[in-house]
Amino acid sequence: MKDIIANRRKIRPLQKLRLFKMAVRENGCFWTMYLLIYYVTSWMADRSYERMNRLRVKYNLPGLNSPAMNYEIWQNWDWEDSGEEWTESAEWKDSLINNVLLRHIPKGGNVLEVGPGAGRWTETLQQTAGHLSAVDISDECIKICKRKFGHCKNVEFFVNNGTDLSFIQSDSIDSVWSFDVFVHINSEEIKSYMKEFKRLLKKGAIAAIHHGHDRGRQGGWRSDVTSEKFVEIVEANGFQVEAQIAGWWDGETHHKISAYGDVMTIFRKVE
Repeated sequence: MKDIIANRRKIRPLQKLRLFKMAVRENGCFWTMYLLIYYVTSWMADRSYERMNRLRVKYNLPGLNSPAMNYEIWQNWDWEDSGEEWTESAEWKDSLINNVLLRHIPKGGNVLEVGPGAGRWTETLQQTAGHLSAVDISDECIKICKRKFGHCKNVEFFVNNGTDLSFIQSDSIDSVWSFDVFVHINSEEIKSYMKEFKRLLKKGAIAAIHHGHDRGRQGGWRSDVTSEKFVEIVEANGFQVEAQIAGWWDGETHHKISAYGDVMTIFRKVE
């Protein structure tokens, strides 16, 4: 029943009136009343979101993606589902691990995971990494991960302020993985992270970062970043972009990175 609001413009006003009369005749007044409420409120929500985005771009507002906002949201998130509420399906997750994560994150190296949340990807990274450092802005997330992976001798966890990685030794990391994290980080904080990546990554090291594509126009409370802006920030720090993917094929099945039009940028330290 839920529709794409922009598609309603393809039906002319007179036709909408005819459909309304048919709805009353075929479904009754109460059902049609709720249909009207849905149409009006969803239209208002859509317009409100559009205007919020315009104001955000015009005045360079942080939206819900400042470090303080991110801390408040993820510190108080209900992690009972371990972040799997964002997993499209078990098949999608397995395919992403096999075709994206394991393809780009070398086995046996020193891996940095930014934003483990409740450990949605940490389990795989811990099993393949020689050593895994996981950092999150939320100390609650780190507590959860320590309970889950505290017995693993090749993992250590850190709480940061949303930009700083000074506790990671320079030239010590072989690869970086981050999923469903940079989609909520604004460009100014991303710049700070890139400077830190430049410091701590070894020459030839690789990073795979999932981030927004169009300043959140498709929803999902995405940050102010576009695909082009992310590449600009990456290249300004001397990294070489190897790929930017919105999805992948697994046999005859095509999977998307996310339902919000996100992408994943793969880049390497070449100097």
